[in-house]
Amino acid sequence: MNYEYVCSLIDKVWLNTEDIQKLCNCSRKSAMGIRREVEDKIKESGKRLPTAKCKVVPTMILLDYLGIDVNTVLNVTTNGKGIISTIR
Repeated sequence: MNYEYVCSLIDKVWLNTEDIQKLCNCSRKSAMGIRREVEDKIKESGKRLPTAKCKVVPTMILLDYLGIDVNTVLNVTTNGKGIISTIR
């Protein structure tokens, strides 16, 4: 996956299961598991998520959960280098 694509996902405020699937290059089932883990983390902190037909999680919390440094992605994108080989 290239940095420009990751950057386009970072621009979103909320990510759904399909976005997580693309970001992590995983199956739908795995993406749903990741989303649920992030949802649980948010609920444990005392915050709530919006109720909607399509479940979403905040992008920044998901990126933190996955260990993706936003500044690194943005710096590499602006320098025009690199491909992400493994995200997690």
